Amino acid sequence: MYFPLGWPKRVSLALPGESSHIRHICCDAVKILVAAVGSDFLGIWYANPLLPIAYYRRSAESLQQFGGNQLIIWKPDSRQLAVLTDAGSLLLYQLDFDANGNGILMQVDPPAVSLKRDSAELFIKENIPRLSLREVCCFTLDTVISTVCCISLSELLLATETCELLRVQWTQLETATATEQLQPLAVIKLRDIPFYVQQQQQQPQQQQQAAKYLPALGNSCFVASLEYSPFIGGCAAVFSDQRAAFLIADHLRFETAHMHGCWVPDVADASVCSVNHKFRLLAYGQQSSAVAVYAIDDATAGLEYSHRLLLTEHVLPGSLGAVNELKWSPDGCVLAVSWTNGGLSLWSTFGALLMSTLSWDFGLHVDLLKRNPLQLRRLEWSTEGYQLFMTTRDGDNNVLQLQFVKSALSMNPCQSAHAHILLQGDDCLYINQGDNLEQTYGNAKCQFPSSAASSASASASSEDCLELKQTPNMGSILTESKYWTLLQLPLNYAATNWPIRYAAIDAAGLHVAVAGRTGLAHYAMLSKKWKLFGNESQEKDFVVSGGLLWWQGFIVMGCYSLLDRTDELRCYPADCKLDNQYGHKLQVRAPVISLNSYRDQLIVLTADGIVSLFHMQRQSAYIIHIECAYELDVKSICIHPACIVSLTVTNLRNELKPQQQQQTDAETIVVNVCGRILMIQREEAAQQVPNTLLATCLASCVECFWLSHNLEHCAMRDCLWLYSGAHGMRVWLPILQQRAEQSGAQRLHSFMSKRIMLSFPLKLYPLVILFDNVIVLGVENESTLYTNESHSHFALPFALMERKSQVYLHKVLRQLIKRNLGYSAWEIAQSCRSLPYFPHALELLLHEVLEEEASSKQPIPDAQLPSILDFIREFPVYLQTIVQCARKTEIALWPYLFSMAGKPKELFQLCLQAEQLETAASYLIIIQNLEPSSVSKQHANMLLDIALNQRKWELAKDLIRFLKAIDPNEIDSPRCSMVLNVKIAPPQPQTQTQVNPNADVFNLVLGPIATRERSYSTTVTSNLPKDSGKQQQNAAALERSEPGHSVAGSSSTPASAGAALVRRKSTKERQQREIFCIDLILQRHARQLLQQHKLLDLGYMCAYLDFHLVSWLTQEAGGAAKLDNIPVALQTLHAELQLPSPFPPAGRDDFAPLRRQTGASSSQTSESGYFSVAAQLESPQLQPCIKEEEELQLSSLPMLKHRSNSQLSFDNFRYRRLYSLPASEDDAGDVLASYLNDKLAIKLRYMLQLFIEANCTDYALMLSILLQDAASISRIVNVVIRSESVGACRRIEAALKQLSQCTFDNGGSLYRGFVLTLQPHIYLLEQYIQSLGETTSLDNVVDASELNADAKSVLENDVLDSVAKGQQLANGVARAGEQRMLTRHASLESKSKSKTKASGQPGNPSSTQSTPTQQLQRRGSREMGRDGCQLM
Repeated sequence: MYFPLGWPKRVSLALPGESSHIRHICCDAVKILVAAVGSDFLGIWYANPLLPIAYYRRSAESLQQFGGNQLIIWKPDSRQLAVLTDAGSLLLYQLDFDANGNGILMQVDPPAVSLKRDSAELFIKENIPRLSLREVCCFTLDTVISTVCCISLSELLLATETCELLRVQWTQLETATATEQLQPLAVIKLRDIPFYVQQQQQQPQQQQQAAKYLPALGNSCFVASLEYSPFIGGCAAVFSDQRAAFLIADHLRFETAHMHGCWVPDVADASVCSVNHKFRLLAYGQQSSAVAVYAIDDATAGLEYSHRLLLTEHVLPGSLGAVNELKWSPDGCVLAVSWTNGGLSLWSTFGALLMSTLSWDFGLHVDLLKRNPLQLRRLEWSTEGYQLFMTTRDGDNNVLQLQFVKSALSMNPCQSAHAHILLQGDDCLYINQGDNLEQTYGNAKCQFPSSAASSASASASSEDCLELKQTPNMGSILTESKYWTLLQLPLNYAATNWPIRYAAIDAAGLHVAVAGRTGLAHYAMLSKKWKLFGNESQEKDFVVSGGLLWWQGFIVMGCYSLLDRTDELRCYPADCKLDNQYGHKLQVRAPVISLNSYRDQLIVLTADGIVSLFHMQRQSAYIIHIECAYELDVKSICIHPACIVSLTVTNLRNELKPQQQQQTDAETIVVNVCGRILMIQREEAAQQVPNTLLATCLASCVECFWLSHNLEHCAMRDCLWLYSGAHGMRVWLPILQQRAEQSGAQRLHSFMSKRIMLSFPLKLYPLVILFDNVIVLGVENESTLYTNESHSHFALPFALMERKSQVYLHKVLRQLIKRNLGYSAWEIAQSCRSLPYFPHALELLLHEVLEEEASSKQPIPDAQLPSILDFIREFPVYLQTIVQCARKTEIALWPYLFSMAGKPKELFQLCLQAEQLETAASYLIIIQNLEPSSVSKQHANMLLDIALNQRKWELAKDLIRFLKAIDPNEIDSPRCSMVLNVKIAPPQPQTQTQVNPNADVFNLVLGPIATRERSYSTTVTSNLPKDSGKQQQNAAALERSEPGHSVAGSSSTPASAGAALVRRKSTKERQQREIFCIDLILQRHARQLLQQHKLLDLGYMCAYLDFHLVSWLTQEAGGAAKLDNIPVALQTLHAELQLPSPFPPAGRDDFAPLRRQTGASSSQTSESGYFSVAAQLESPQLQPCIKEEEELQLSSLPMLKHRSNSQLSFDNFRYRRLYSLPASEDDAGDVLASYLNDKLAIKLRYMLQLFIEANCTDYALMLSILLQDAASISRIVNVVIRSESVGACRRIEAALKQLSQCTFDNGGSLYRGFVLTLQPHIYLLEQYIQSLGETTSLDNVVDASELNADAKSVLENDVLDSVAKGQQLANGVARAGEQRMLTRHASLESKSKSKTKASGQPGNPSSTQSTPTQQLQRRGSREMGRDGCQLM
């Protein structure tokens, strides 16, 4: 409710130019004047600005006769002061005001123009009164006066050391002298009045009999501390023997015959006391550093224990010392407590800790337990509780002033209906709009903008983002900002109306209104402008009292008119200027104490105890009509109307009434009387003011309450929310019935039987409750230290405040389940399932019960965990909740949890059945700690296979890392009962110093798998991060260098060294075997993807899992990478990529719109990344124009040119001339196929590169056709020609012919124009096959799968340089070079065949040869050649 802000300022209240020790500070009744006393002086200060007004210094004779000053008491009219001295004398001072009304400040500008003030901020507009202070009298009684308190406007109560109370008048003190004896109005001898331990309603004889056994006051006992409250009709007293009592008077005459006392039970070490007038509470500080708070029982007028204040955090028991000061704030919402050993704390009315300086940061060199810098002696609240004056124990200039801001609920409880935190300072406002939390959680995914225009591709494009998945919406994070909006009060208003008394904000958070000492002002959030009264006299004519609220653009307030001297209700519209001509006035009979609104109804409480209900109607933007509906007398339910903290009107349903009798108007009034919540139901009677009230007490010890009647679709609507300080939060909610019971006949139950009161603790002080979001918003105090210099003004910590939030859904659900109200809990949970933190709330529910029951040392008769698990099982997030809760708790609690929730292996299987793979992965951690490693490995392999099938690449990556992290030595070791996670232990020191880096060592165990490496393209950038390669190398190096056991030192015996070496080799073999098994799983899945033509999934798998795709494809070139039917595979790939069919049936043309967009003249070739060969689509048929001298012969074929970058291609200069193709790629545009977006084309080109590098010509040809890349097809044809493999040439020729046939058979295919450009390639292959068959009829026909390393190096040559060089060579030189290249290739082929025969490896395709007869049969049948042996 109250929160400190800024540094504690050190102020000087001594005489000007002097420094002295201040003993006591006291403010007058209206908190405008501040009186401070030293040992020999009295000073009067103005509160704001803090300026001295008057001083009085006592003489040395007075000090010697009466003693030094000790305590100040103000007269309620602020005209006199009484000062109590340490010798027990009383001094009376008179405060005289200047009759002319002149202030103490004469603001005169100097004659120099440069020194004149030109800003309004430099003028003090406050008229600080001129006062004079004089001593009236000094007198001493026969006994020493121990303490003084004021009991009325004209009377004082003096306590003496003779255990007497003297009731005197202020006028008697004026006439008293030191020689004359003071004649008090009454003398109360406390030893003669009865004292009771607990006040009971007994007969007088029984009371006298009970008083016999009560301990009497001792002879040396007297009242040491005394405070009076008119609302409790008595005084709180602390005696010198540390006993606490409550003195009650039957009437205000305070006579011995009409008084009795009550001993405070369980308080035997009292030190100080204080009284809360508004809530009728008595607080007693104790020597044990605790504070006991008691309330007044209305039935017996005795004491009733309320709560106890004890600081347990950041302190040691007994280190604080005794409580030396208690001080309630002016509004009674906060209690300030200080201790003798130092420290200050703030507590709410009913015991919630708001602030403690013991948790502040005073620096490293300050030990708060030994020497606390804040060793306070006296406390005093200033104007409206915005400042707290604190006097330290020792030293001069010992006054500190701490600034506070407080919630608007403390003065204006009607603001509880809004979802905004509004804190008010003396001249500023702090606003945090809590309803922005509703937009906190945005989209779960962020996507790259796609080039596709259709919205249908949006879902598919969401898979394109690899790095930004599961990223929250940045705009939503900004709306959840914890920063405060600071509104400074305009200087024109604050200069004369300081401080802010009331503040209000509307429901939308767009308008704010404030009211100070007089008048009001309001602020618009959109325009960021204040509106003030144009006529300042109108602003000074009324004082807002009782409350301030917004209703449909109008400011509604209760006020007192200083001009007419009447109490009124006023309404001002926000859209026009502030002026009385636009306002609406309604006179009321008494001062307004409190007001509130509900829908179109306004409820007003006046000082005469009458509650009035008004109907409001907005007639226009500037006109409002208010009419009184009825009035209700509430004097019978409260001691005084000022004890009513807050009230509201609501329509909480009374289940006693039939549904058809329910009215739209509110018929129920909820009142907070001294912390007790009363519900008043108005009688259906004709009289306007009923004689009786049906008031029901719902709860006690309530500071503030909220009503959730604005909800429409939430199960917690029509609930009453109560905050009770140390007792936590309470909610009075209806019990929901099942539909079966609602349809049947119901018996008549009482109203209370259909509602239940639930209570649960909170970690923060609630200021706003967001019912739709089941969140409580509050503010917590923090501090920071800027300097450690002890003499600096900034040596003390700087106080901050931060907005906090807490979810309360799980606490309500737990209380309902505990009371067997599972259906109500289920309905509430169902209404909150759409919240993004609903799974977290269920997790908190399970965690609290698990921690409480599993860590209990006593047997639990009625365990709640089974009921909680049954409740969570009703929701789909059950499995996720169990594993998240388990991973955030200690392992020692897991057996208790899974004994009721089920075995982890069974829950893992349920996750697989429900396809919750991420949740199943979380269960692997549980299984790993509770089961042998072999079991966790088995389940991880199972989950990895499913994750690969469902394309969960991130999950698969984590699972592979999990499998590689399993220690091979623990696979068969059972788990003990005490689970110790040895995997997270620090690594043992490595003693192995020699590791053989030669890869051949691993080949002995794993074969060629261990030495494979990833071949990345030199032209296409990888999707992996830049440092991933280094991380993978480092990880691989760590895996290779990490032994299972350390090698024995030089002192070890040869036998032990040999055993260690065997164990190390065994560990290495197991690790390599595990990696080999993981590779087999990945290869099997990659083979499935390749066979199903899911090339994009294969690319994602390669990118995420670091799968060595090129090396694997090289092995599969003769197996899974072969295609028997290119058109069918192309059609399947179109379906996988969600592209139109490449060969639509007759009558359907899926490419007609695309063809119209691109036009007949658009180019269908593109840049392949290596080189470009452009083709034209204008001519429907491309006829070769071959001359006789340029016939295609084997000797005149373009030869290969070798470059330094080992990329090979053929010179297509003659090829272009033969078939009338453009001379370069610049002759045609580089436009991608219109049905491929940019991102998809990039991915396909990357896959094309990988297939070309792996020498998989079939898939490379299919991707080139899909991309319509004639350059890539030319390169593929060049590769197969240079390989001199008739089988490979025939496969490519057959594939192109099949594609041509399917394209020409389906006239609607977009590949028709592109296929026409491929006819020269088919013709070239035919000519080459014929020439190769004639010249090498007896040679071996090498299949496409028999391409060796030399052919692969031929594949990677660049064609651009060869084209440029080929154009410059003469025909003779070119033919000579061609003959030399043929000779070189023949020698390379013979060498490779000889190496194959020498090695004799069965996996090498070249190891198996075909006979000439078989070659002739293949050539005759024109079938594609096959290898006798293929790789896996």
